[in-house]
Amino acid sequence: MAEHPASLVKKGRDGETVPRYFQITVLLFLLLTGAVPQLLQATFNGMSGGSGFAPAVLTSLVYDLVRIAPLLVLARHPAGILHPIIVAVVVWPLLTTLPNLIDSFGGYAGLLSGQPLKAPYFTTLGWKTDAETWSALTQYRLLQIASLISLYTGFAIVRRDSGRRITILQGMDSQRLRRILVGVIIVNLFAVAVFVQTRGGLVEHVIELAYGRFRALAGLGPLLALFDIGFLALLLWICTRPQDSRHPLFLVLLPLVAAQQFIVAGSRSAALLVVVLTGLGWALSARRVPWRLALILLPIAFLSFGALNLIRTAGLTNTTLIEAAGDADLGTVLQRSQEEFDLRQSLSGAVPIIADGMRTTGPMFGYTYSGALFAVIPRTFWPEKPRGPGSLYAQHFLGESVEGTAVPIGAVAEAFWNFHAPGVIVLFALYGWILRRGLETYNRNPRNGAVIAGFVLLATQFGVGTDELVAFQQLILTGLLLFGIIALFYPRTMAARRSSGTSARQTAVR
Repeated sequence: MAEHPASLVKKGRDGETVPRYFQITVLLFLLLTGAVPQLLQATFNGMSGGSGFAPAVLTSLVYDLVRIAPLLVLARHPAGILHPIIVAVVVWPLLTTLPNLIDSFGGYAGLLSGQPLKAPYFTTLGWKTDAETWSALTQYRLLQIASLISLYTGFAIVRRDSGRRITILQGMDSQRLRRILVGVIIVNLFAVAVFVQTRGGLVEHVIELAYGRFRALAGLGPLLALFDIGFLALLLWICTRPQDSRHPLFLVLLPLVAAQQFIVAGSRSAALLVVVLTGLGWALSARRVPWRLALILLPIAFLSFGALNLIRTAGLTNTTLIEAAGDADLGTVLQRSQEEFDLRQSLSGAVPIIADGMRTTGPMFGYTYSGALFAVIPRTFWPEKPRGPGSLYAQHFLGESVEGTAVPIGAVAEAFWNFHAPGVIVLFALYGWILRRGLETYNRNPRNGAVIAGFVLLATQFGVGTDELVAFQQLILTGLLLFGIIALFYPRTMAARRSSGTSARQTAVR
């Protein structure tokens, strides 16, 4: 019988595997950073053009509740906080939105600065009235709610114990594997240093990223994907040998790999991804969650995001880090945060797609997903390769050129743009089905480091939007390259896999 991760998380006093204090903290955080800031801003600072606000804020509150439901419903599940639904719907989206939440003071910048609440402004919907804009936001929230309910349904319909036995890396000398992975990480760090040097050095590279990393790194996608091999090697290392979490070499390489991810793309989320996913991999492999350490590291993460933001600001204004920090008085920071939030919102594409996509282009019938289907083909060999949904949105709604800016629109809006509301329901039900199959595969292989690493990537990096699919494909291809390197230096691992498979079949015949 497959081993079930029943002992993965230590149970609390009432039998819950998600500690009560963690539930309360996350519930309050998600609720207080969702629709609540807007409601408080309207209450204390007044509103400008408030017609249609009530349905929008009501559906936003319902969406917040549906989003945090897994924390309550799955509180006693054996997987605990590491359940893929909790990770995919609650934990990972929360962590990836932390940079923007910190920049906008969790959505309270407008309230603290005394500004009245205004209807959201979108550049491509500037001709709509405030009431129509609020109505479009309401429609978008309703589709988000439908997407989560569909995801939960798709997850629930898969029968238990439907996973497969995976034997890759089984029987391999873990110390030899560690030496190979450490070598990959060190070589990758050296390659990144060479790459940065070819772009004029670290300072010039950071300054260029500050003016827009999508333009700065245009055409370098395949190379940047290869640089993820260091992170994947680190993840596989800790999933295979969780006892090395206190090894001096691991403790040195972890921050170096995180810094490398930030340096390459200028993305704070990329640096966070290394630390968080490595921690998730360790927790799944060691079969416990270090709650106290997580509570200590959380405020450090907040501070690090602020520091990384100052680095980007210094690059943008061509000042030193000390000068950028000295200019950050509270009033200026609040105003700058609100202005940046308004600018990002005005250019975002999800709500405009819901409100006007069917009139502007009509249903795309899967065309936006072609970017994911052909992602493995370098644009150098196919200059006319279809662009992703963000680029198509910018072209059709913002008048950008094919080579211009891409504006992410999100998986819900993309599904709607292609197949209307039924597309949202079907695609997210499929997403839930895949997450459940991933969980069942992990349940049947709870000691296999390769399976644990794959499960972590599936729960956090996979999605049904083109952007997520492309990034996931790149990780998979880079992961295959990593396994190719392992097999090159240790061919017996593939022989061990075939031998294990043969033994299992012989045992089944008996």
